[in-house]
Amino acid sequence: MLVKFLPHEVADIEPAFEFLKMQDLRRGAWETRFVLLIWLSLMCMIPFDLKSIDSQSSKGNDRIPLVDQMIETAKSYLDRAGRDCEAAGLFLARLLVRKDTSGLYLPEFVDWSKSVLSSNPIIFQAIGIMGTLCWIFKLGQRELLLPIAIDLENLLVFIESRDEFMSNSAMKKMIVKLSQRVGLCLLKPRVAAWRYQRGNRSLVSNLAAETTDATAIEKASMAIAEETEDDENFDVPEEIEGVIERLMNGLRDRDTIVRWSAAKGMGRISNRLPKEMADDVVGSIFELFSEDVFQLPNGEPDVSSVSEHTWHGASLAVAELSRRGLLLPHRLTELIPWIILALKFDVKRGAHSVGSNVRDSACYVCWSFARAYTPEVLDTHVRKLSNTLIAVSVFDRDINIRRASSAAFQENVGRMGIFPHGIEIVTVADYFSVGNITNSYLNVAPFIAGFEEYRRNLTRHLIEFVIPHWDIAIREVAADSMAKIAVLDLDYAFSDIIPALTKMTSSLDASVRHGALIALGKTCQAVKAHSPKPLEQCISSETLTHIAKVVPSIPEYMLTGFGSEHIRQALCVYMGCLAQAAWHTDEPTLMSWRAVVNSTLERLEEPLERLAADTSRAISAQYGISKMEFELWLNKIRRGATDRIGQRGFALALGEIDYRDERYRAWINTAVEALAATAQHAATGERNQANIADAEARRNAVNAVSNIVRVLDAQYQQVVSPELSRRILEIFLNGLNDYSVDHRGDVGSWIRESCMAGLEVMIPLVARLDYAAVRSSSSSKQEHYLSEEDHVQVVARLLQQSVEKIDRIRACAASVLVTLLYARADQSPSSEYVLKVPHREQLMEVIQEGNETNWLQPSEVYPRVVQLLNLPEYRSDLLVGFIISAGGLTETLVRHSSACLTEFVIDLPVTRMDTDDAHHSSSVAPSLTLVEFGNELMAIVSKFEGQDRIIVPLLEVLDMLFECGCMLMMEGEYDFAPMVRFVRRQTLKCKDVRKLSACIRTYCGLSALGGKIKNAILLELLRMLVHPFPKIRRTTADSMYLMLSGSVDEPTPESEKVGEVLVNSDWNQSIATLTPIRDQLYPLLKLEKPTPTPAVSRAK
Repeated sequence: MLVKFLPHEVADIEPAFEFLKMQDLRRGAWETRFVLLIWLSLMCMIPFDLKSIDSQSSKGNDRIPLVDQMIETAKSYLDRAGRDCEAAGLFLARLLVRKDTSGLYLPEFVDWSKSVLSSNPIIFQAIGIMGTLCWIFKLGQRELLLPIAIDLENLLVFIESRDEFMSNSAMKKMIVKLSQRVGLCLLKPRVAAWRYQRGNRSLVSNLAAETTDATAIEKASMAIAEETEDDENFDVPEEIEGVIERLMNGLRDRDTIVRWSAAKGMGRISNRLPKEMADDVVGSIFELFSEDVFQLPNGEPDVSSVSEHTWHGASLAVAELSRRGLLLPHRLTELIPWIILALKFDVKRGAHSVGSNVRDSACYVCWSFARAYTPEVLDTHVRKLSNTLIAVSVFDRDINIRRASSAAFQENVGRMGIFPHGIEIVTVADYFSVGNITNSYLNVAPFIAGFEEYRRNLTRHLIEFVIPHWDIAIREVAADSMAKIAVLDLDYAFSDIIPALTKMTSSLDASVRHGALIALGKTCQAVKAHSPKPLEQCISSETLTHIAKVVPSIPEYMLTGFGSEHIRQALCVYMGCLAQAAWHTDEPTLMSWRAVVNSTLERLEEPLERLAADTSRAISAQYGISKMEFELWLNKIRRGATDRIGQRGFALALGEIDYRDERYRAWINTAVEALAATAQHAATGERNQANIADAEARRNAVNAVSNIVRVLDAQYQQVVSPELSRRILEIFLNGLNDYSVDHRGDVGSWIRESCMAGLEVMIPLVARLDYAAVRSSSSSKQEHYLSEEDHVQVVARLLQQSVEKIDRIRACAASVLVTLLYARADQSPSSEYVLKVPHREQLMEVIQEGNETNWLQPSEVYPRVVQLLNLPEYRSDLLVGFIISAGGLTETLVRHSSACLTEFVIDLPVTRMDTDDAHHSSSVAPSLTLVEFGNELMAIVSKFEGQDRIIVPLLEVLDMLFECGCMLMMEGEYDFAPMVRFVRRQTLKCKDVRKLSACIRTYCGLSALGGKIKNAILLELLRMLVHPFPKIRRTTADSMYLMLSGSVDEPTPESEKVGEVLVNSDWNQSIATLTPIRDQLYPLLKLEKPTPTPAVSRAK
């Protein structure tokens, strides 16, 4: 793109070169040097003698000074590691292959290159020299290069013996590239007459030849390929054998760039060889496929020991030969079995697999077939190729392989038209549809399996390669795909698919067994649902017996050892599918199923617990559950249970029982009470937490109660009594108080989120049932399961969660609030709202249905919700949420929440007598005063004192409110003495530095009130000056200095002395040293030093 915009005037050569010489190789921009070198390489192509251009040249001298300088300057760039080295190589090549410079300067440069490469150059310089030589052999005339070609071949032999060169990928690529270009130079330029030619390639030629006999043209082309002998008798130089051997070794190289260069070189060299020698080259490439391939007892080749690099290089070489017509049709019979193997090449090596590059290159081979051969040539191989390409297109693990295979299939369909149902498949299996692996497996594959020609091959490919795949995600989605495909041909599913999968469940390979279990379970469930006959008439008795014995036959080590979680997951899916399909099983087998499920419920892995609980639901729904097993589950979750991990799984299992069933309806009270005990969190200050379940068990217990309510649905009031319904509501509301913290952080948020999800299920359901019961009953004393007070309490608690500090919790609370506020009695948009709450209009104005408010962003949440503090029914809970956020630690959260709260409080009237509320900023009618706000704060103190989770943020909020002057507006109207006593209580026996610092700042804010309160506060602050913690002493001194400095209008000697003591004293000294210094402040502040109270003797 750049070159076509550069000028190439003769007059520009010397100025551009002079500018290049001025560049600093160390400090200058490489882009400048790169453009100058590219520009000079373009101007070197001018058709004028450079000697006539050089202003320094003389007539009697054959050398051209300008060229000498250019060569030396360009050589200095060959040891660079950047793009300017590549540009310098191109510049040198174009300069040296000119007719007026090649005779003198080209041999000199080659000799210099040989001498440098024979020494010990740095690797970058060696790469630069080799790159330049490659450019020379690409741009130069054959007559100029032949004299140096043989010498360079000998140089390449020497370079290959140097380990420092052969360990560098770029250097090996240059060796292969130079070797092939030397070989092309040694061979005469020619197009092999023996190569296979398909005929007209252009659309115009094909249309013009419509009236001719197409069959005759194709036969003539094949005759040329098979029978035409080389009409030129020439000897192939001996050096060509070394070139071919080097290229063959390049095909085995571990670096892709080397293999790709070697493959292209092999195609170019073969195009100039005689037919017999080229055929030997093709045979040697085919032999690469058979290296380290062993034959299994069943006759199939085993490729587990082969090198993926060798197969990749060989496939690329075959594609290049095919694309050029150098792979004759009679070789396809030998080649295509290897290509089909390459399309499926996926070998596990350790924790990963290799072979994606092999499969990709095999797709390239199939793509080249479409461009190289006629339909008649490939007709005998169409079935194998089309089936394999389709299987890879929809079932390969890698997206680029699926797309490459789809492209190869599309190319063959378009150019040959002999692939069955090609157009229909291409329209569905396109670039985008196979890009999504779920869509490819579950939609595209079943669609293609609808064509009989591909169905059974897709099934075999799933069984042989995909279901036993090493990637667990592939095995799982393959099982779903198998279930969808199996129902398309039930007879084949009964006779082949299910027996094959059943046999695979006995494999010792955990991956094979895992995939087979999942696939067998889902396939059996699918075919049973679609089969018009009983399975006993369709499946052999031996297979049915084997299916029944799958779970009991699992070895114990597979259920307890490494990787057992995957086998257990597969078993749960298998048992769940058979149970949902009402599969006939005997009692011993059912007992083994229950044993596996119960032991899986005690596993640590949470997804496994959830899956085991789902399986228990399917088994209990189909085969029932005994009272003994129910009691076992209850004992597992009761408080004090020794197995803490088991509490998690069995809590979930209790929620999966269908209590609508008459057999289990009497158990629901016991189950809910047990789950309530498990969901109970530690009370504040409770030290003995041995009987408290862990966070995961409490969350699962709440989820189990939610699931019970969800399953009961319309039969809720028929199964659940009003007292039990009250108990369920208490579980959810109590869970909203769970703020447990461990080393993982706020694990209580899991329980609160689950409780909100439970309220989202329960409240609309029960409210609708209450509404329907009232409408259908003639009695006005119809008992409600949810009172209006319950409605208000639920909304208030959710509002508190909607303004707390965790983004995820706020979003969950907002979602639940929308569901509850906009829940109607029925589906009609004009029906009545079922939730009876006061101030509905104000609530719906703030919490809007379908609004795009991002509840994860504090900047959008708090300005909207702060208006609701005016509503007395929700004020207390909402204010607690605001305090927790405004007094938190997250900067963004604190900034937005505290700013909104401060602005709201500033606008409040001081008392009811104050009528100056014209400038109130809230859209909700104000019904709150500053005095009432202060009372609400003290009510929170009395309710939560002792809970630092709320008290510490409350102290931070008090400091913030005093700092902005909000609280001082109440002076004379509010009694601050209880607040002072509250702050003092927080400092007693406290070792929390953050809490003590907040108390000190709050003290300083309260001191602005003056009078007795100020004196009491100064006494407390003086006490804090000799606190055991140095940090607290320093904080107290700094805060006192700022407070006293701001409260004194005219400095006095006493105030200056106080400031000097506070600022100049080292408060890191010992308490004994600081106490006399502190005592100096009492008279200066006109305070009486308190007298220590003597200890009362206990022995009386």
